[in-house]
Parts: sequence; structure tokens; C-alpha cells
Amino acid sequence: MSRWKSKLAQSASNAGITVILIAVLIIFYILFLSPQDRAELLGEPYPGGGGAGVVPQGVKAVLFSQSPGRIYPPSANMVEHTIPSFMVFTVTNANELKRTASLYVKNSAFSDASEEIIFFFDKRTTSDVKLSFNVKKHSGRLIIWLNQYKVFEGEITEASPKPIDLPEEYLQSKNRLLFQVSSPGAAFWRVNEYELENILISGKVTDYSGALSEQHFSIPEAEYENLEKAVLEFLPDCPPREEGLVQILINNRVIYTSYPDCGVKTSIEVSKEFLKPGDNVLVATTNTGSFLIDMPKIITFLKEITQPVFYFNIPDELYDGMYFGEAGLVLTLRFTDTTSVKRGTIDINGYQIYFETQDVAYQTFIDPEFLTPGPNSLKITPQEPLDVTELRVDVI
Repeated sequence: MSRWKSKLAQSASNAGITVILIAVLIIFYILFLSPQDRAELLGEPYPGGGGAGVVPQGVKAVLFSQSPGRIYPPSANMVEHTIPSFMVFTVTNANELKRTASLYVKNSAFSDASEEIIFFFDKRTTSDVKLSFNVKKHSGRLIIWLNQYKVFEGEITEASPKPIDLPEEYLQSKNRLLFQVSSPGAAFWRVNEYELENILISGKVTDYSGALSEQHFSIPEAEYENLEKAVLEFLPDCPPREEGLVQILINNRVIYTSYPDCGVKTSIEVSKEFLKPGDNVLVATTNTGSFLIDMPKIITFLKEITQPVFYFNIPDELYDGMYFGEAGLVLTLRFTDTTSVKRGTIDINGYQIYFETQDVAYQTFIDPEFLTPGPNSLKITPQEPLDVTELRVDVI
């Protein structure tokens, strides 16, 4: 019986040691966790500087909430809106308007035969229209009419004569080119005739599909309200002796029409009336040539900026709870992106908290010593223009 009791006591002692070892291991595990993970495991609020996804546990109430929008540094009176570099260009090539393999015209005392070719012309895209052909047979004078206007009359003895210009003032959208040959006159036994081959009507055709480029930039409402003036800057890059005309519009209003000085930075003042809050459209066009609009940007110049101040009220009972450690306040800043680094200071009743984060949100506990019962002031001073979608103070 005593031996059985001794074994039982020894088993109980071993089990107790095992439990103690497990407890020690758990304590060490918790101690080696990061502060954020340890707070989450123990169900406690994490008191660190905060970031995306760091949400205080046990929020009791929202004491204050605002959407400040864009906030500017105190000294910022100039904002740059960069636009990607872009090109406007036209491409002109010699194109075929109409081709005919051959035609035959004659004139004699007993019969005559003429022929015509129909072709189309677009004066917006086509210029320098010419007629060319090879001569296989010839006698007499060849006569060519363009829409009832005589454009050529003469005897051709060469096999490959020079191209004949078709004047633009005679051209229409649809054109009729008539070929005839002169009469032999009193020599009734003669036959005047022309046999032509490889008849080609050609012209310089310009492709305007790249002659227009549209770009967008955005001006926040707060910036537009404080706007005094704006300037468009760009560097036109183009081949030497380029003579094309470039036109730039903002929101369908012309701000620039000129032959650019290639390689020389251009600055154009833009009236506030030409701009609008939100999305703005910049369009550049050219009538001919190739131009790179390099490093374009809209620079807005603002009136003197005052930092917005926000106010929130702390009831006496909440302040007493904070004093005795029964409650606390957490401040949250929520931003628009997770790519840029956001830096600045938060001023609470004259006490400053520095923040720096790349996350979409920043959170921090507010030291009770910064606060007073009743009204409290809060101001954000960023180092660069900052878009703040939410400013909130929570009671935990």
C-alpha cells in the first residue's frame, strides 16, 4: 500500500513538472513575439505607431471623425502636375489613287473614240496629284480634260513622258479624267491615235491618325479654390527645320497655336477660368510634321495657405477615465495609397507627434497629458501635399 502511494506521488510530481515546463515555454514564446502579435494574442490594444490594418481592439465610441481631403505644407504655394511625354505627328506618303492597265483613243474622218477614268480625291488628306503613263502608239495631239478643264494638249513622242500635274483647284471629291485625240483635219485618210499603258493617278496622302493626343491631369477642389494662376511648361523636341503648326487646348479652349521652337522650353500662362476642379483634359494637335511634347507639366500657384484646425470635445467623465487608466484615445489617419511615403506632424493642443508611413493608415495612442477636458485642437502639417481620406479619434 505504501509503495502504491509512493508511485502515485511520483507520477503527480512528474506531471506537475511537465505542466510547469509547458507554461515556461508558453511564456517564452509570448515574450519572443513581436509587440503587435503579442497584443493580438492577448486581446490587448497595440500601442505602437500604427499602420495599415492596425486596428485598436475594443473601440467603445468614435469621438471625432472628418474627411480633410488634400492638406498642404505651410510653405507650399506651388504644385506641379506632371504629364507623361507624348507625340503628335503626321505621316505623308505617295499613294496610288487610281491605276488603269491601258486605254486607246483615236480620231479619224469616219469615227472617233475617247475614254475616261473616274477617281476620288480628299482635299483634307491628299495633295500634289499627278497623272503618269507610258505611250505605246502615238499620232496627232493628245488632249486630256479634268472635270471639263483642259489640263494637257500636245503631241507626245516619248515612251515615258513626264507626269502631268492635276491642279488642286480643278479637283473635286469625284473626278472625271477624259482622254481624246485631235482630228486629222483634211487628211481624211489618216487616223490619229494613242495607246497608253500603266496609267497611274497618284498623290501625297497624309495620315492624321497620330496628329492628335489627349492627356489628363487632376486638380483637387481645395487646390482649385486657392488657385491664383497656372502655367503649362513643355519642351518641344522635333527634327531640324520642322515647320508644322502645333495647337494645344485645355478643356476645349485654345491656349497655344504656334510653330514650336524645337529644343527650347515653352511656358504658357493658363487662366483659372480654363481649368476646373477634378479631371482636366489637355489636347495637342499638329497639321504636319512630328513633334515630341517632352516633360509637360501644369504648375499651379496658390494663395497663402492656412493649415486647417480640427476640434473635438472630451467630456469630464471620459477625461477622468483616461486619468485612471480606464479609457484611452487612438488617433487614425487614413490615406489614398500604399506607394508613397507620408511624413508630417500631428499637433494636439501644441504637443507634436511625428509620423512617417507608407501604409494606407497610421494609428497612434494619444498621450493623456496632451489632452484637456472640454475642447481640444488638432492640426496636421505634412511635409508634402497629403491626401487624407479620414481623420478619426476613437475611445477604447
